[in-house]
Amino acid sequence: MGLQAASGALLICLLNGLIHLQESAWTITACTYVVAGSAIVTIRRVYRRILGTLIGVPIGLACLPVAEHAALLILAAAALEMIVYAMALPERYDIACGAFAFTLIVTLAASGVHSIRLLAARAWETLLGGSLGLAAALLIFPIRTSSSVK
Repeated sequence: MGLQAASGALLICLLNGLIHLQESAWTITACTYVVAGSAIVTIRRVYRRILGTLIGVPIGLACLPVAEHAALLILAAAALEMIVYAMALPERYDIACGAFAFTLIVTLAASGVHSIRLLAARAWETLLGGSLGLAAALLIFPIRTSSSVK
């Protein structure tokens, strides 16, 4: 698993040198966090991470006008979402990723980051990272299990 995650992260570093990702750390995080103990579980984690991010980021972007004028309200919502994240993480990776994506977007906005391009990069860089993590898990010494996996 370590070799798979490290290979994906190295590829992202090379891509960053070529196409200059907005936040390559987001891409590397998505790539390395989806690699799991088997190819099947990795596929499920990639799907759930992408789904959660594609829900959490737009909701966070929709809250940008509130974040600019009511930072305390947005930070309270972010705190609530981190509770959701902690509760959902063990069983519902998709909900946890959506909560985290929302929190990231609104806390960046509340702290003065208002670039839609940068904030939207969270979604597409997660797609890129998840896809590279999946490719690494399927192509670099794929781990298979003989028993059924959750």
